[in-house]
This record gives sequence, structure tokens and C-alpha cells, in this order.
Amino acid sequence: MGEEKCAVCSQPATQRCGGCHVIYYCSRDHQKSDWKGHRDTCRPFKVAHNDVLGRHLVATRDIKPGEVLLKEVPLIAGPPQITAPVCLGCYKPLTSSTSVECLRCGWPLCSSKCAENPAHIPECRATSEWKKEKVSIRDFEISHPTYQSVTVLRCLYQRDYNPAVWNKLSSLESHCQHRRGTPKYEQDRVAIAKFIRRFFKVDSFSEDEILRVCGIVQVNGHEVPVTEPPHVAIYDTASMLEHHCRPNCSKSFTSTGVLLVHTAVPIRKGDHLSICYTDAMWGTANRRHHLHETKFFWCRCERCADPTEFGTYFSALRCHTSGCAGYVLPERPVGGEGTPDNDEEDLAMMCWKCLSCGTGMPSQIVFQVLEKVGSELASMEKGDPEACEQFLNKFGGERLLHPNHFYLTDVRLALAQLYGQAGGGLPTTSDKELERKIKLCLQLLALADVLVPAENRVRGVIMFELHAAVAEEARRKASRGEMDTGELRDRLLESKRLLTEAATLLQFEPPVLPEGQMAVQARKNLQDINTLLQGIHATIGDSPL
Repeated sequence: MGEEKCAVCSQPATQRCGGCHVIYYCSRDHQKSDWKGHRDTCRPFKVAHNDVLGRHLVATRDIKPGEVLLKEVPLIAGPPQITAPVCLGCYKPLTSSTSVECLRCGWPLCSSKCAENPAHIPECRATSEWKKEKVSIRDFEISHPTYQSVTVLRCLYQRDYNPAVWNKLSSLESHCQHRRGTPKYEQDRVAIAKFIRRFFKVDSFSEDEILRVCGIVQVNGHEVPVTEPPHVAIYDTASMLEHHCRPNCSKSFTSTGVLLVHTAVPIRKGDHLSICYTDAMWGTANRRHHLHETKFFWCRCERCADPTEFGTYFSALRCHTSGCAGYVLPERPVGGEGTPDNDEEDLAMMCWKCLSCGTGMPSQIVFQVLEKVGSELASMEKGDPEACEQFLNKFGGERLLHPNHFYLTDVRLALAQLYGQAGGGLPTTSDKELERKIKLCLQLLALADVLVPAENRVRGVIMFELHAAVAEEARRKASRGEMDTGELRDRLLESKRLLTEAATLLQFEPPVLPEGQMAVQARKNLQDINTLLQGIHATIGDSPL
């Protein structure tokens, strides 16, 4: 390794920037003088490239959990492709009585203030300068096809009016070679490419150029849940985060749509930074199929390659062989050596086999079972605890699915939150329901810690629910004389530990989301529990900390 040079004077340097571990300085004075210029690029990762992943991000130093790696405003944001009319300034749903037409272009917005939002400029200019006539939208009750083109139009606009953004967008992957010929590609050709050229009278972009931008939006777009409906945004650096079904990073959004990427587990220098592009709480076949359909690759990460999904049996079915208590899993969930990544037969030809008796189960039978259970889950009333328990009894335990199966986990997650929601809250639940809530939360946490440690929202919600149940159980037992003051203190300390971790996990969630509101409540509850512990400390003289 060559001698490092100072970023300011190019003299030999030994002092490395503590933030990124990339830049060196010969003295503290030069580091201070360079900070204003270095601040925006001081990140604990670098951009790397290889033929398989393309551009990706690699840690330049060891990173602790909870560290914010990236805070990024979107290059482009726009409404969802399929939507009823929404404001093109803030994405708020519109009705005939709440909409206000932009005086320049006629697009409906929620207010004259949103008409001046810079985000609205591309379609406003395209309408008034290219089309030279106003948009007229009268039906606010159903999905409106015109909105399919807005986000793509906003991207195209950058070529002539913001070349720096256009260059960044153009560098992103579109996967047009994989998209071409698919139903979605042909739908985009008609609904977006042909529509933009005809409706806005644009001839400076060919159909293929517009379709490439459609691919960039589809492959790189993030669903931003801080609006209802969620809108779509494309980010520059964040687009280089690679996918993993057990990622080491988690993402959140501010109320204004700024993306926050933070570490979820310890990361070592040289590790690749990853997020999950799909729903990490789905089973392997579902995740891989969704990634292939939307991002155009078959995932072969460690979780997908392990039939047991790190020993959780998250996708396992009960063996149908009489007298066998084993579970059936795919032998090779990511295919064999040399299996083509675009092979649509990959899932259909998958061989499932019992780990105990070795009996095979045709994949068609497996998918029929899953389709049946999934159909019942979709039709079930998730807001009804009794319906949830009936579903778990019907398909869980030793009946059909492994106790950790993703369908059962989905229902348990809903049920853990339902107990204590109705009426007067946790104080009005029965002892049996309270005990059940605690058991569900502990089971879900144990599973999540192994399978999805980066699912901060899920883990934070479970811990919040568990802390409240633990504290309520302790209160009841103490009031009935079943627990002395020391035991009460210990249970409250456990509740405080759970609450503290929940607040940490949810700290980046915006207040417009339920998880953000839960984070606010967690901080308030911490104050209350500390006051209670101080009272116990005054009584028995032991430290509450």
C-alpha cells in the first residue's frame, strides 16, 4: 500500500478521517479546513463495481447498529402509476369538491400553494408548452389513466431542464433487455410511451427512450408510505444498495420523503451494504417470484439458498406421510448448478422433500396447499381475534404448516397487536388473553431476531406491544399479592428494557405513520416507567436502573 497523502496539501499523512476512513490529513488544522468541502461526501462506504452486481456500496470501516449511513432527497418523486386523481404537489387524494385546477395547465391540485410546488413544474410545462391546451379531469372516483405517465414525464423533463439529474437517472439500471416482450412492457408502451408522445405531442423522445425511463422507474422506484396513497420516488446513491433477503441495513422516510438508510446489525469493513427489495416477511418462493417479476433477477442470497431459512422453517409444510412428524422443504430452492436465472420453470420444477422420512411432495401439491391457505387468509377478518385464533388452530401446530410458517406468522403478528386494542385497552383484557399476547410477542421476536434483524418496524412494534403486556401482568400480580415489590421492580425493568429498544428501533419513523406515533408514545412511556421505578426505589432502597 502506497504512502497516503493529505487531502489539503498532498504531503504524507497518517491521520485518517474518522467518518469515512477514506480521506487522510497531515494535521488536525487541515482536517478542520477541509471539512466544509468533505462533509457532503463523508460517508462510511464507497461505491464499488463488479460484473455481477454492477455498482454497489461497500463499508469502508466497521459500523455499529443504528448508525445513519445515508440521508437522501429524491431525484424524482411522483404519484403511483395506478391511482385515482391525487394532488401533484403533495399527493393528497382529491375529490370534485376539494380539487383546485392549476391556472396554467388545468391539472387538479389540492390548493394554489401546491400549484407552485417545484415538483409540479414538469407536467405543468409539458401541458402548457408541449400540448398547448389544459388537462381536464372530471371523474375523481376511479383510477385515472393519465396519472400513469406523470412520474416518467417528470424524468424526461430533466434532460432539457436539469442535465445533472438526468445524467444520474440515466446511469440507473432499466433492465429493458429483460422487460422487453413482457405484458408490463407492452402495457407501458401503450399507456405511457405512446400516450406521452400523442397526448403531450412529444416527438423529441422515441418510444424506446421513454420505455427505458419506464424501466428505470420500475426497477429503482421506492414506495414512500408517508402519503396516502404512497407515492413513488427514485434516489441516487440508495439505488446502489444491493438486495438481500436478510439485509444489514434498514430504510425509513421522513415526513417529507427524505430517505434514511441506517444499519440494523454490526457491519464489518468490506461488507456489502444491503436492503430488502421485497417483503422480508414472505416465504422464499414468494420473495423470489416477486423479485423476478419486478426487479428481473432470481435471488440467490444465503437465506434463499437455505431451505430451512436459518433454521426457522419459515416456508415448511407438514409431511403427509402417515406417522411422520417431519416437515417438507424444497431440496434446492434456488435451482441447481447452471440453472438459468430467467428460467420460468424454476419454481414449477422445484422438488420438495421431507427432511425426516425423505418422501417427496410434487411442487404442484405444495402450491395448491399454499394457494388454499393463502385464499383463506385473504378472506379472513384480521381485525377479529377469534377469527385469527381459528385460523391458527386450523392450519398451525401439527395440522398443515410449520409453526413458524409465514402465513401463521402474519396472523400472529396481527393477533399480538389486537389483544389490548378494544374497549379500555390492556387493563380490560382477561388474564388468559394477556398471557397469550406475551407468548405471541416472545415467539415473534425470537423468529424475527434470527430471520429479519433489519425489520426495525416489525421488531419495534412487537417490543412495544410486549413491554405494555409485561408491565400490565406485573401490575395485576402485584395488586393480587402474587408478586412482591422486588419482583415487581424486576418485571418493570424488563418492560423498560423492551420499551427502550422499541424506541430505538422506531426512532427514525415519521409521526405520520403508526410506527412513528408509537415511537412518540414509547418516549412518553419511558418517562412514566422511570417515575414508577423511582417510587419503588424509595420504598425498597434498590437502584431502579
